[in-house]
Order: sequence, then structure tokens, then C-alpha cells
Amino acid sequence: MKAELLEDYSLTPVPLEQRRHWISVAMVWIGVAIVMSAILRGMMIGMGLGSFKSLIAAYLLGEVMLIVMMGLTGFIGAKVGLATPLVARAPFGRVGSQIISLCLAGSSIGWFGIQAGLFAETVNAYTGTKVPVPYIAFAAGMVMMSTAVFGFRGLKMLSWIAVPLTLVVLIAAMIKIGRNFLPHHVLVNLAKNHYPDPYPLTIGEAASLVAGGFIVGAVTSPDVYRYARKRVRDIFYAATLAMGVSALMHIIGSVLTMATGQYHEKLPLLIISPQYLGLGFVGFIVLALVQWTSNDNNLYSAVLALNNIIRWDKWKLTIVAGVISSLLAAAGILGRIELFLTLLTVGIGPIGGIIIVHYYLLRHSAEEHGQWGVTKTCNFKALIVYFVSFGIGWITSGHPYIIKFFPFSAFAFNGIVSAMLLYYAVMKLERRSKKEV
Repeated sequence: MKAELLEDYSLTPVPLEQRRHWISVAMVWIGVAIVMSAILRGMMIGMGLGSFKSLIAAYLLGEVMLIVMMGLTGFIGAKVGLATPLVARAPFGRVGSQIISLCLAGSSIGWFGIQAGLFAETVNAYTGTKVPVPYIAFAAGMVMMSTAVFGFRGLKMLSWIAVPLTLVVLIAAMIKIGRNFLPHHVLVNLAKNHYPDPYPLTIGEAASLVAGGFIVGAVTSPDVYRYARKRVRDIFYAATLAMGVSALMHIIGSVLTMATGQYHEKLPLLIISPQYLGLGFVGFIVLALVQWTSNDNNLYSAVLALNNIIRWDKWKLTIVAGVISSLLAAAGILGRIELFLTLLTVGIGPIGGIIIVHYYLLRHSAEEHGQWGVTKTCNFKALIVYFVSFGIGWITSGHPYIIKFFPFSAFAFNGIVSAMLLYYAVMKLERRSKKEV
């Protein structure tokens, strides 16, 4: 749905007559929010916090961060009518804006690997095969890659069937399975013993994982909001509605794991096994379809992003990205989703912070917006601020040290706020020095 909406005006502002009502824009975001990854995050957070009260607090904190980021960056898109790569040129420069493309490519490749790993677990849960899961994951990734290379359009049609069915199946699973929760101390002990990465045990860590799951969409929201009307309230209405749906998906995952004590890798088991929901073949087909169609889109997005950096034929980039993603799946990235989400949060959040400060606090005049995509080759100061903010977010995430700079140890917040403060200070000093000269 998102790709269909954004077929043109990639290098020019979207005309006012092409702008849509906020509900139309919200529906695009809702389609993006209804994904299996939200269920996985919900399972991690539910087990890690061990209580419904704590996870609701984490969801509120994480979703509010996303709504603010989406609203502020989205209004820029609506105001100037340009896609994210062009918006990012103003603070980063033409070369520096390729960070956006690199982050998007890495995000999509990572999600492809996670979905291929989950597909392998789905096959394993249904067939009970003795073939090692890493081999199945790699094979699944390669098969999924082939549909992206050859462009099987039927997959897009199947997604319209698979996504609603999956939502029905997951809600049914929550109603049937999630009647009684395991004791708090049992869930917390399970979270601590998850290998290789323990689950989040603080509200700040959990909120950061919520933010990390959608941070790419929030930072790149101009891609969608450039089709929206220039109304602040409309932008925030759409963001709030979409994040409400995202929170629902998280809650479903939390209920499933808090009632069963199963880790996120075992989500297919909860759907397929007679011990839990017991959908068998129907559950297998529904899960397989939604994972396959999601990965087709993931690889497509990765190739588009890489094509902004490497000028190869798209089919060649698809094969390269597909092989890398499949290797990640075989290496067990599904089990390391916490680390992946941490990297997404601290790697992409500061980009949004810099864009927001540049537009709202540092613009010289209204005329600058008319030439938003025309700028110098590279702003090294913005790049330095980005990498410093990345480092601050990383070290406050507990990788490799735990340093608490902000309340709740919300490392997503740390990286974004650091980028905003540092970029504002650096650019103000630069302008002051130029005036003195």
C-alpha cells in the first residue's frame, strides 16, 4: 500500500492538488504498523517487564516518542512536499544524506533476516523436521529472494488476504491463550535467561525497543506525509491513530508470552501447536504468507535504498541483499532481535533529531523551504554530531556499558535529544563565528 501511494514525485514536491485527507494517510501507516515484528517485540517486552502495568507504561513512553518524531518530521514533509532523502540534504548535504539510504538498507536487510528466521521456525513447528533451523532459514531466504528478483506480483495480492487473516488469528490466539498470566518472578527469570540476549527488564529499555521497531518509519515519515495536507493537527491525528494500532499489536504479543512463558522465537508454535491455539495447517499457511509477503517488501525497500548509493542493476542488488539477509537469518538474527532493535534506535533516531532542529530552529527564512533540496555536498558538522549521538545512545543502551544519563535509561531518548542539543549548539556557534568575521 505504501509503495503504491509513493510511485512518483520522488525528486520534486508533491503538488497541492495531489494531497490527501489525513485518514487516507493514516491508513497507509496502519498498514505499515500491522506486522509480525510488533508481536515479537510485544512478547519480549511482556516477559521482560512481567506485569501489565509496567508494559502499558513502556508502550505509552515508546509510542509517544514515535508520535512526536513522526509528527515533527511528517509536518516537514507536508510543508515542503519532498521525500526523506531530499529533506535530509538540507542538514547533511547531498553526500551526507546517503546515511539515510544506508540506514534504510540495513534496516530492511535485518528485518528480512528476522522474517526468514521466523519462517524457518514456522516450518519447524508445523513439520517437526530434524533439519537444523539455520539451514531452513537460509533456504527460506533464498526462495523469498527469488520472488523479489522475478517480481511475482501475485504476492502483493496475497498480502491483502494474509494480513487481515493474520490479525484475526493473533487476536483469536490472545483470547484463547491469554486468560491467566504466569507469576511476575517466573516471567522475569525467563527474560533474564533468554539466550543470547536477555529481554528488557526496565521500562526505559522496553520503551526504546518499542521506538526502535518503528523508528525508521518515524524518521522517514516525509515519504508518506508529503502527500498530506499542511495541517499540524492532521499530521498528529494520523500518527496517533497508527501508533494506537501498533500498541495493540504489541499488547497481543505481550499477552501471548505472559500466559505461556514462550520466547518470541516460538510464536509459530503458539499458533500451530494443539497445545495452544492449534490451527495446524491453516495457521502454518497464514503465518507463512504474511512472512513471505513482508519479506518481498523488505527486500524491495533495501534495493531501493542501496540503489541511491550503488548504481547497479536492481536485480543484482536484490541478489546481493538477499544473500546477505539469508546469511543473517542462518546466523540467528531472530534470536538477537533485541540487539538489532537497539542498533536501529540509536542509529536512526539521531537523524530525525538533526532534521527537526534544522527545520524548526535553524532555518534562516521561509524562502529556504522553497530550496530545501538544494544544498552543499556535505555538512561534516552534522555528520560528526550524528556519530557522537550514535555513541551516546549506544553506551547508554547497555552495549557494552550501562551509563544512565536520562530517566528510565531510555536510550532511544538519549540519542535523539543528544543529537538535537549538539546540532543546535554546533550550528549556532558556526553562524556566530561567521558573523564575527
